[in-house]
Amino acid sequence: MSMSISFKLIDILEFFVVYLILISKKTCSPVDEYEAEDQFPVFEFTIPRNDPTYACIKLQTSLFLAVTYPAKIGNEEVLKKVNLSLSDSDISSYTGFCHTDRNQIEIVFLNEWRLEFYFYRTNETYVFNHVVLYYKLDGSLFPYSIHHGAQSEIYDSTFVNSSLYHSYRCNSGVSIDLKEVKIHLLNFKVEAFFDKRPNLPFDEEIVCQSDKEPISTIFKGWLYIIAGMVAFLVIISTLYLYMIHRSHAKKLKREVESDPFEIADIEDNLEESNNYDTIQRTNSSKEKKRLVVRV
Repeated sequence: MSMSISFKLIDILEFFVVYLILISKKTCSPVDEYEAEDQFPVFEFTIPRNDPTYACIKLQTSLFLAVTYPAKIGNEEVLKKVNLSLSDSDISSYTGFCHTDRNQIEIVFLNEWRLEFYFYRTNETYVFNHVVLYYKLDGSLFPYSIHHGAQSEIYDSTFVNSSLYHSYRCNSGVSIDLKEVKIHLLNFKVEAFFDKRPNLPFDEEIVCQSDKEPISTIFKGWLYIIAGMVAFLVIISTLYLYMIHRSHAKKLKREVESDPFEIADIEDNLEESNNYDTIQRTNSSKEKKRLVVRV
């Protein structure tokens, strides 16, 4: 009875270990929609601008840029990096256009910088896959820069692929690598080909994979610790049961060896068993002879 209960306990512990391991590999619910909003200002854009009756693009995002540029300090040429987190005062204006199969938004910031996003419609989906940046290297923002004046970067890649009549949300950010300039669109939410009044809410959202945040590292670490402890208990319980079983077997063996009467009884039983087998074989032989005679 105690052995069966112990084995049931081991089965339960093993199931618990497997369950913890499976949980640690899963993901939990998406990040809160406005989790990073406190870190950077979130800008809201609608195209066409200032049209109360129609919008083809609704966009919410924070803008963060990292610019790497060659600089000369004394006789040494080095690569320097400047991080730019845009505030409300940095945005000069914005504009854009609405076509049947193409939407565009152009954001003007830091006076002479222009950032253009292009969205293309394909059957039942739309993609954000074309970015153009015009910027200016000047001494105030980029000290010791070797290059000066207007620069441009163009990049084609699929940053967003969403179903029509759905918005796309990625709070953790959409990153655009334009060689010397890296653009990070944090708190990002967009719907192209919106084709509704701009004051209406976004349609049902599609969430990017990186916003489906995995279990935190600390919580995951505790899961592994608990799983390790449970595994240790399983091993200890198994060894304990094995030692009990082995001890019980040795005890029985010693009792048998130390009891001469029991040994004698065993020998008598063995002799009786052998005699019985002999009688059975003799009777079987006689039966066969009678059969032969009758035939």
